[in-house]
Amino acid sequence: MELAPIVLFAYNRPWHIKQTLESLFENSLAKDSDLFIYCDGPKDNSPIYVLKNINNVRKVIREKLWCKTVTIIESDKNKGLSNSIIEGVTFLVNKHSKIIVIEDDVLLSPFFLKFMNESLEQYKDNNNILSIGSWNYFCNPQLLDGNFFFRFPDSIAWGTFKRAWDFLEKDSSKALKIIVEKDLEKKFNGNLPFPYFTNMLQEQIDGKINSWAIRWTATAVIHNMVSFFPKQALSKHIGFGNEATHETGEKDYNSHLVLSPIEIPIIPINVRENETAIKEWRKSICLLLIPKTTFKKESKKIFKKIVPDVIIKLVQKKFKI
Repeated sequence: MELAPIVLFAYNRPWHIKQTLESLFENSLAKDSDLFIYCDGPKDNSPIYVLKNINNVRKVIREKLWCKTVTIIESDKNKGLSNSIIEGVTFLVNKHSKIIVIEDDVLLSPFFLKFMNESLEQYKDNNNILSIGSWNYFCNPQLLDGNFFFRFPDSIAWGTFKRAWDFLEKDSSKALKIIVEKDLEKKFNGNLPFPYFTNMLQEQIDGKINSWAIRWTATAVIHNMVSFFPKQALSKHIGFGNEATHETGEKDYNSHLVLSPIEIPIIPINVRENETAIKEWRKSICLLLIPKTTFKKESKKIFKKIVPDVIIKLVQKKFKI
């Protein structure tokens, strides 16, 4: 089996990327894998501490040979995570036909690479498969019979194929138009009683966010493709906090995750979405968003701007929260 190249996207968090690289190094297949690290550059008028962190990141990635080979691509200017990922993944997947992608604030199981490579090999010729995920933060493993398929792709530690990445719809306005015309809004929003992903895609159109992931998610739904996930998480997001680019909230909704301490075998299953997984995902989103009595007033105000009271009450009643 030819191992997929690994691409890691880094910016200005030396502590986080050190944890990511150390956990990658603990994978037995790391010594046989090629690693490409894209280091984004500083934004205009970046403060001194940010420039220092960017330099420290570039020192960390040179501390040792994390994989069989390490290729470093440094940018003098800031491209942003979205542009960096789209450019880097496109370049490498066009050369290698498959790829494993990791962000710089992810803790990996020692069996992450084995699962990713074996899954990429298993499903390389199945045009119904968009990607391979590893971040199962939403479904308790005890509720699942095994690995599963899910309509939404992973966005922190994942793999894909050239044949799938070629479908990426970069034009957010076009993606939303197709979703509306094909009557896919309900599916796109995970059957939630409010426009969860539609709102994100509209924010992308309006320039309020810059996300490659919402466009990748839209691509999955437009083309009716699913992603393959492990029963137990093989990655964990450690990037929550004020210095994060996207996950700036105080609540770490995957703090409870326990990474798989054993290998996860790839057993062929029918390619259809797991009903338990989507049900548990809906619960996890509602628990994240629905205000409770202890919710901050500011958060409640923001949420009520997005979701009418009648829908809030409906979701609370349905999911008993």
